[in-house]
Amino acid sequence: MPNPHAQRRDIARVIDTEAITPLFQPIVDLERAGILGYEGLSRGPSDSWLHSPLILFEAAAQCGQLVELETCALRVIVRRFVELALPGQLFLNVSVDTLVASLHREEVLRREFARLDLPPSRIVIELTESRAVLDQVALRQAIDGLRKMGFVIALDDLGEGFASLRRWSELRPDFVKIDRHFIDGLSRDPMKQQFIKSILDIATSSGCNVIAEGLEEEADLRVLRQLGMPNGQGYLFSKPQPAPRTTLKPEIDVLLGGYQDSTRLYSISGLKTTTASQLAKRSHTVRADFSCARVLQMFRADPRLSSLPVLDDEERPIGILRSLDTMSRAADRFFLDLFGKRSCTEIMDRSPLVFDASASLRTMSDLVANIDERFLVDGFIVTQDGGYFGSGRISDLIKAVSDLQLFSARYANPLTLLPGNVPIDEHIDSLLRQQAEFVVVHWDLGSFKAYNDLYGYRAGDEIILFSARVLAQAADPDRDFLGHVGGDDFVMVLTSQDWEARIQRAIASFDSGVRAYFSDEHLAVGGYVTQNRQGQEMFHALVSIAAGVARVRPRDFDSHRMVARSAAEAKKIAKTREGSNYFVERRNGRTRKEAGRTA
Repeated sequence: MPNPHAQRRDIARVIDTEAITPLFQPIVDLERAGILGYEGLSRGPSDSWLHSPLILFEAAAQCGQLVELETCALRVIVRRFVELALPGQLFLNVSVDTLVASLHREEVLRREFARLDLPPSRIVIELTESRAVLDQVALRQAIDGLRKMGFVIALDDLGEGFASLRRWSELRPDFVKIDRHFIDGLSRDPMKQQFIKSILDIATSSGCNVIAEGLEEEADLRVLRQLGMPNGQGYLFSKPQPAPRTTLKPEIDVLLGGYQDSTRLYSISGLKTTTASQLAKRSHTVRADFSCARVLQMFRADPRLSSLPVLDDEERPIGILRSLDTMSRAADRFFLDLFGKRSCTEIMDRSPLVFDASASLRTMSDLVANIDERFLVDGFIVTQDGGYFGSGRISDLIKAVSDLQLFSARYANPLTLLPGNVPIDEHIDSLLRQQAEFVVVHWDLGSFKAYNDLYGYRAGDEIILFSARVLAQAADPDRDFLGHVGGDDFVMVLTSQDWEARIQRAIASFDSGVRAYFSDEHLAVGGYVTQNRQGQEMFHALVSIAAGVARVRPRDFDSHRMVARSAAEAKKIAKTREGSNYFVERRNGRTRKEAGRTA
């Protein structure tokens, strides 16, 4: 490595001549199988000791020229991004030093990007954590200033660096990128899977978008999609390129399309209902003190910006501004003279479409069925506890409804709409890969066929639906999973510690509630008589419910087939006994022990 004087001379030459090669690596939308945007990366001169970006930027930092070098690199990357007409957003790595140095220089940055014809809303500033933050207040002020200009903020390398979780809480970024350490080998590491699940839960509650970095293996991608990861980046999709593709490679398109869309409706803890919070993303907003002229300038700077939610001082949405309406009114001869300095609230629509974060897909789709045409452009606003949470697109809502209908047609039982065989098997296999401890319960109704023959199939369907409600009420919606195999067979996958008490509760609820489906005559004698195929009369007790229970510990079973076989064998034993009961098969070598029975 050259001496300090030579280092400063070489770094200065790179800056003065802009001797930086920009590269771009795609960031892939895993849900829609498309490109979300690109991360812009830098390389030094190929014939120089500064070619490696790690050496280049570290040498600049040692020479006190990091801010100048980063500013130069950003200019080169943005210019090339525009020249290539790449789609989506551009992600730019910016150190804390440069961000703090940009404080009070908003107009300089605004003019710089204006010359490059790239609106700030398409630029994502990635806060890198390679260096500690000494002035937290200055950093926060710099981030706020960039946001006011319209830039999007991302936190890079979550899980590495200096207090990244705390920074997430303080800065509330629009994107969070998970460090590659937690992605590499994810399919073989249950602890990493739990970490990813926790991050996704936090992101959902905060309206933040997540990107998994360092994706190289198909198996890791498969698990990420099962966990609900929305975006990914890595060599599996593409290495950084000087002129990258603007569409996914055919094999990647097939790879993403090959996974079942149903995985987005499930997490490893069971069936999850799609809510407004999952369709919402943080977007640009304005406050009531923004002038009409300022709003007009924002719309003119970004042609893709179709609407802007308007918030009050307590972050509550009070209206929405539309690009088309604003631009149309701005065409009036005296608009700027009359409204330029006035509050944007004077031209906003005071009746936007607003959903609470907990609103279900069904609630949203019912309301949108008779939607006003203006909402097709505006989309909808999502709130949490009255405050702004994010914004959603009607197209995403329609797609989610379509996905749910497709899922129901392919994988859900048509009567109960509970998950069928495929998602049940996928869920069990997922828990097996995590080496989790759980319980599988195979439920079956006794004397049901005779009831169905005597009372009719419609009455039989009512008992099936009643059984589904009883089992659903016994399960923990955040930890347990309930599926409908078909007919009168149900499967529960329980991770709750009190699983046995839940089984007992379900049996007691069934026995007390099922009586409502019988006539007084049959209740009086405890059953009914039907004829078998030989014309002989047979007495049948009231419909009961039996359960076979298989306890699963790490490495006990290799696949869902083995687990299902164990639960089915236990169910056969339970069905040999009178009344409603359950049998638990506890494997200790080849021994079995009966755990309990409820009459």
